[in-house]
Amino acid sequence: MRILIIDDSAVMRKILESALRHAGLELAHVLHASNGLEGLAELQSAATRDESFDLILCDLHMPVMDGLAFLIEKPRRNLALGVPVVMITADAADPHLLEAIAAGAQDYIVKPFTLDQMQTCITSLLLTAV
Repeated sequence: MRILIIDDSAVMRKILESALRHAGLELAHVLHASNGLEGLAELQSAATRDESFDLILCDLHMPVMDGLAFLIEKPRRNLALGVPVVMITADAADPHLLEAIAAGAQDYIVKPFTLDQMQTCITSLLLTAV
């Protein structure tokens, strides 16, 4: 699997990657970006090489370009269409989370999360994508 993790915290990106590995996913390649703009650049670079992603994990609140703006801009640039996006947030009641779901996020995970929560979310999402 090819995964893109977008989060402004390098520590959180490593935690998310570790959680995916512990969830039993066979990760061939994991790319990291520290904001939505960098995430779009990674998607564009992959598209140029005719490579795709299987999953995108994206923090909701980041500087430069947040997760909601990333979700809105991604289809405008015709990038990673059909690739499931899971939002990462610290607040399940965040009104921006509803906007993110409306903008195309397939699911969300609330920090702090457990490995079981991560595994359940990702596994069910990937099974429905097949």
